Amino acid sequence: MKEKVLDVYGATGVQQAIDQAYFGLLKAIVVYPVEDETKLSDKNGNVLPDAYVMRGGSTALELAKKIHTDLAKGFLYAIDAKTGMRVSGEHPLKNGDILKIVSSSRRS
Repeated sequence: MKEKVLDVYGATGVQQAIDQAYFGLLKAIVVYPVEDETKLSDKNGNVLPDAYVMRGGSTALELAKKIHTDLAKGFLYAIDAKTGMRVSGEHPLKNGDILKIVSSSRRS
């Protein structure tokens, strides 16, 4: 297999097929929640510590709910780290979005 597939193509194609099915056909997206939108980090300074795979068309509120139900219950708004703009809970997410969720409920 190595000489016939890997040396010629560099891969078996399985990962590409999975990526195409999941991200292409199902329109899945990856979004990154952060606590500090200016440094793109969590409270410990880890840069882009988490990535969530979401359905295409998911909203900022749905991301909050996926992180923690209390965060969603107290959802006020989110901050788009790329633009610095506040966005509502109904804001549709795009692949690669980086968001800070602002909520009246605090997670520990």
